[in-house]
Amino acid sequence: MSGRRNSMLSGSLLGLGSLLVAAAAGVGAVVALPADPPAALRTATPVETVAVTERSDADEHQVQLALDTGAPRAVVTSRTGIVTSSSCSTGGVLRSGTEIARVDDLPVIALASGTPLFRDLHDDDRGEDVRGLQQELARLGSTITVDGIVGPGTLRAARSFLLAHDVPRSALSDDTIERSAFAWIPAAEATVRTCTAVVGAPVDADGTLVELPAELRGARIEQLPADVVAGPRAITVGQFRSAVDDHGVVTDPAALAQIGALPEYAATVASADGVPTLPTTWALAEPLTVQVVPPTALWDLRDDHACVQPVTGDPVPVEVVGSELGQSFVRAGSGTTLDRIRATPEGGRPCR
Repeated sequence: MSGRRNSMLSGSLLGLGSLLVAAAAGVGAVVALPADPPAALRTATPVETVAVTERSDADEHQVQLALDTGAPRAVVTSRTGIVTSSSCSTGGVLRSGTEIARVDDLPVIALASGTPLFRDLHDDDRGEDVRGLQQELARLGSTITVDGIVGPGTLRAARSFLLAHDVPRSALSDDTIERSAFAWIPAAEATVRTCTAVVGAPVDADGTLVELPAELRGARIEQLPADVVAGPRAITVGQFRSAVDDHGVVTDPAALAQIGALPEYAATVASADGVPTLPTTWALAEPLTVQVVPPTALWDLRDDHACVQPVTGDPVPVEVVGSELGQSFVRAGSGTTLDRIRATPEGGRPCR
């Protein structure tokens, strides 16, 4: 009995030993197998070629526009009498074709004509003041011929315009356009600096109803940035855009008038200590279409020219027009299309 028990125990121990040996062998096999590293720890495979993409580039720069200003401008009326109402608000916008105030209950209408009216107009009167009146009435929606001559059509259009702006029929003449019905402003919209007309008081001796910010006589970029893309340029102030010359000067009188009518201009001039300057965007008048490549793809770089290597074919010369956040912007010659290029070319033979 004892012998059989010893025999069974020995068999059990042998079986357990076999299992332990097998398990150890299995663990050894597992440990011996090579394990792949996590994706985040793997060595990146170098990118040999890249696709060339396109974007629009205006080469924008933030600059300061130095302003040459004169004295504040007055909006005046030739009417005399008591101011019976006013639609003026300081800091508000005065628009051509709208009522500024009433004098003896007769409306005075703002008008941004090219040349201010300086006389009453009669049949067959001619001049730039006539043309300016015709042009502005046409812009405001009147059917009128712009020829600089007062005829039946001009008289009729002016009369209809004034009737539509609550001028009593009894205050209008069939053969005269009275200057007193209008008050000249320098642009279609102008920001009000001060309201000077006082309701219930007589119009002052100068006929001033509203004061506008100082006249803008000139504007130029204070300091032109270096290393810019060549080409005609424009500035943007608020919602207004204007061409500038190669020296960053605004030369168009109409553009100066429009800048001078902007709220941004009024706020700058009012708070300026010394020469006022206006934050402005200076950019290419017509944006360029450029190709986007990695900086490593450029070789034989000289000044603003370099080479890139297409996947097939000869090296291609390009003009480098800018860079941003690890990207270079280039332009290939006319008729050359870049599709895929080598990301890190060896830079063998030159391309020019």
